[in-house]
Amino acid sequence: MRALAEYVMRGRREALLVSTMSVVLPMFFWLGAAVVGLVTLRKGVREGAFVMLWALLPAAVVAYFGEIMPVAALLGITVVAGVLRLTVSWSWALCTSALLGLVLGGGLLTIGRGYLAQVEKLFAELMAGIGEQAAQKGAEATVALTAPGASDIAGMFGLILGVTLVICLIVARWWQAALYNPGGFRVEFHALRLDRVQVLALLLTAFGLGALGEGLRLWAWVPLLPLLFAGIALVHALAAARGRGGWLGLFYAALLVLAPLKQFIVVLAAMDSWLDIRGRWLKKPGG
Repeated sequence: MRALAEYVMRGRREALLVSTMSVVLPMFFWLGAAVVGLVTLRKGVREGAFVMLWALLPAAVVAYFGEIMPVAALLGITVVAGVLRLTVSWSWALCTSALLGLVLGGGLLTIGRGYLAQVEKLFAELMAGIGEQAAQKGAEATVALTAPGASDIAGMFGLILGVTLVICLIVARWWQAALYNPGGFRVEFHALRLDRVQVLALLLTAFGLGALGEGLRLWAWVPLLPLLFAGIALVHALAAARGRGGWLGLFYAALLVLAPLKQFIVVLAAMDSWLDIRGRWLKKPGG
């Protein structure tokens, strides 16, 4: 990965080559977005926007065939990386990622109804196919599968975009630190904490969305993404302080499969903003 970052930083041509090629490869659009993020962080918003605009050309072709996430990721990472470069604040960059996720979901519900209808139809066909396969195998009892509605799908897209932007920004900043400031990303990530106003705004938004109805249950997680990643950063900091970095693999495995753990991490991050858990832990003997 470092070798790729070195190649991208050789010049504009190399950055354009990697970003445009990554966008058209299935499941690798995030790599092109990370390249745009690296260029933006290192060379400025103007240069990052130039690379992003050229990468948008193949991304637009991909979007024509139904995959809008590469376009959304390229536009979003330029904004998020620009926020991090201008504010030097991970908390504001994370909040911007969540905001862009909500904007994408809202845009799909308003001007993207046709696209949502197509995706909703695909989900319905998928669920019907799964039900038919279960019936053919002679299953005595099958769980009723309900295809997600338009609101659920829009929230899912918003959530995916928010997570993608944060991951791409982390990769871009890690690349930048590896090339020009070794160890800098680790220090930044371990120190990540949201301020109290941001925490209150995010929690109120999440509770508000959750209270609007069952169709917005996924939406409520979008404003919680900054708290989730802040909580992950806190776990990294505490593990490093105690020399327990080897446990992080198990932590991530549990985070993927255990929903209550995600909720606990969100609560932990919120508590850290108010109670300074990190500072209290590090003051303990051996911290």
